[in-house]
Amino acid sequence: MQAAKGIRVDRGRAFLAFALAVLAFHHLPTIDLLNLGIVIDGFTPLAVVGTAAAVVLSERPTVPTLVVAFLAALAYVDGHGIHMAANAINGADPTGLAGERAELWDERIGHIVWHVGWFGLVLAFCLAERDRPGTIPGPLGSAIAVVALGFTLFTSTVEGQTWPLMLAAAALFVGWAAVARRPLLVRSAAAFALAAALVGIWALWQGGVPEFTEVWDV
Repeated sequence: MQAAKGIRVDRGRAFLAFALAVLAFHHLPTIDLLNLGIVIDGFTPLAVVGTAAAVVLSERPTVPTLVVAFLAALAYVDGHGIHMAANAINGADPTGLAGERAELWDERIGHIVWHVGWFGLVLAFCLAERDRPGTIPGPLGSAIAVVALGFTLFTSTVEGQTWPLMLAAAALFVGWAAVARRPLLVRSAAAFALAAALVGIWALWQGGVPEFTEVWDV
């Protein structure tokens, strides 16, 4: 069963836009240029889910793929919202009971839901490609997308301490790509593999996998 005709956009460019969106919006709030970190953080779900929707809808995905994409987007937005709310509460009362509960919701529940949703969006891309093959980025665009997505998977899951989930997802994507060898799936698997390799390097360097903020005052 096919869903209604989707928005006809170039899937390759949409995938590159998604990778650049997560690179920018997962890192800029930390840099906090001009004290706009909270504003940029608020726009993160719009940018990431918006570009993800363009990837999924580019070639008329099936209804099951749309369901996966919707649930993944819901988890991404919900998890990111929990993260932002808990950070705000922790900032107001960092040493009291509210701060302790906010730490639980931010560092554990929020990050897990957020990042599982993120991985789910990439899964939806690969399912959409299985439904109906489309364009992919050229060699330069592919390299930029893989590096941008892989680096962000590394930094976000280390700082969010969800890297074990990312390693599990990497194993699944790499195994899937070894069997199916579809272009977008292979590029997605390469991004996860890059992130896993960077986590390994970080672990060897630090003797574990601490958050960056535990090592550097950022």
